[in-house]
This record gives sequence, C-alpha cells and structure tokens, in this order.
Amino acid sequence: MSFILRAAFWLTVLAFLLPSAGDETSARTADAGGFTAASLDAPGEPAEPQMGAGEALTMAARSAQDVMGFCGRNPDICERSHAIFGHVMRQTTHYGGMALVWLTEKAREQQHDGSASPVATPGRQALAPSLLAGA
Repeated sequence: MSFILRAAFWLTVLAFLLPSAGDETSARTADAGGFTAASLDAPGEPAEPQMGAGEALTMAARSAQDVMGFCGRNPDICERSHAIFGHVMRQTTHYGGMALVWLTEKAREQQHDGSASPVATPGRQALAPSLLAGA
C-alpha cells in the first residue's frame, strides 16, 4: 500500500514539474494524426488560462494556511491525533532503545570472543553473517 502511495506522490510531482504541453506539442500530435485535449474541446470554449509562478505560490500559501487552521476548526480530531502520535513516539523510543541495547550487547559479546574487529559497527556485526551467507 505504501508503494502505491509513494508512486502516486512521485508521479504527481513529476507531472507538476514537467513543462506543460504548449501549441507546438499540439501541432506535432495533430500532424501525426493523434488526438489532443485541444482537439476534443468544443469550438466555442475559451482556452484554459495559464497560471504563473506567483499565482501558484499564492495558492500554495493559502492552502498551507488552511491546513494549519485545521486544528482550530476540529479541536477534538487534533487532540486525538496528538494522543496517537505521542503513543507511537513513546512505543518507538521504548522498543528502539531495547533493540539498540540488544545490538550493543551482541557486539560486546562478539568483541570479547575475538570474532569481530573493534572498529565494526554493532548493527553490521549482528547482521553480517546472515547477509553474507547467501553471497
């Protein structure tokens, strides 16, 4: 699921950053016998206005202000979200600390056995045998 969301995000960013299809692209496509959005428009409709960088920046700033005002409009949702975020942070800190202690103890055991070099990192010492077994 996260792959789909990341792919959608990056495709949106890519679509935003690519230059817009101008008149020369439409002319090339029409010469090749293809259809374009311009050729499908009704004959009497005006063309879509072009948006400048300043206007896009203004719209982005307004959107950011709207997002920042979300908690003012929905205090109960924000309070619950803060509680959930705090819980996730506490859990991550607790279990991440346990994992770090475990890795450090394993690294010390290997150093005392003389099977590991003293300059290797604890994470690599614990993972290296399993990763290199298939190589």
